[in-house]
Amino acid sequence: MGGIAYDVGEAEFSQLLSPSLQFSLGYQPMQLLGFKGNLTGLWARNRYAYPEARYNWNFLQAAIDAELSLTTLFLGEQPDRNTNAYAFVGGGVAYTYNNDDAVEADKRYGIDFQKLWEKRRWNPVLRAGLGIDYHVADYMAIGAELAANMLPDHFNSKRGRGNNRDWHFTAMVGLKFTFGSRYGKIDPLYERVAKPVPPVEKKDSFIDVPVEKISFNVNIQFVINQSIIRANQIPKLTRLLRYLNAHPKAFVRLSGYADKDTGTPEINMRLSIERSQVVSRYLQDAGIEEWRIRRFAKGDRVQPFDIPEDNRVCICYVYDPDNPVPVENW
Repeated sequence: MGGIAYDVGEAEFSQLLSPSLQFSLGYQPMQLLGFKGNLTGLWARNRYAYPEARYNWNFLQAAIDAELSLTTLFLGEQPDRNTNAYAFVGGGVAYTYNNDDAVEADKRYGIDFQKLWEKRRWNPVLRAGLGIDYHVADYMAIGAELAANMLPDHFNSKRGRGNNRDWHFTAMVGLKFTFGSRYGKIDPLYERVAKPVPPVEKKDSFIDVPVEKISFNVNIQFVINQSIIRANQIPKLTRLLRYLNAHPKAFVRLSGYADKDTGTPEINMRLSIERSQVVSRYLQDAGIEEWRIRRFAKGDRVQPFDIPEDNRVCICYVYDPDNPVPVENW
């Protein structure tokens, strides 16, 4: 991420701005809470009022932050949410160096900086701030972050009133990349199946029924490269379970699919297996007997929908001998 930094001092706001860069690496074990390590810095800028002296120095700051998702806190967990606002608090250490401008001004103008340091200095830092991410893809987001960093009074070489702390503020914008799932663990029921088991054709199970005999179908959508049942798909499964429980003769055929525009045929076959398997496991955990469920995996060989994203799906075809024609208002 890149942006601007502001150091509190005796000058107009624009004269105390400097460029800043930030590199972060984080881990989010759950949607509400995450952690990240930061490396921030470039240079800082300040000014001595009289005699006037403007000076720069370099620094690198390493810190560890704890992040709290404000969006999840107030709106609840939604795995497919694209926007996430968060607050963070953390601490670390700042390594300051190359303070030659201030040292030269002190010698040339006789300035008594009082907190002047030379060569290098280590400073503890406490920080807090707010940020927001907008996911333009499942693996990439545009992020913006505002941070306030509190450092010892030596940071800018000057003594503040009452030996106050020095303040360094940053405003950053940049890209964030996600490796693995960006949702963390929501509930074990919805986790990706670690070892997918290929669908098995059971000779003693029911036989296929012609398409025209389908009572209705339910489409459980997934995000790219995922086989996790999202929260917004649960109402569909709840209605499906209500019907299956009310009609004990009905059974369901699960067909998993994958989007052929992404991934390879091997990856997409694995995903389609996992998608049909995780829906099957959901239904069985809810009390539907295994013999009433039949699983199929199509990979990307068949694309039931024109829109590529819609093919990241497990279609649940329901066959009900008591309702051999399409059911409305199920």
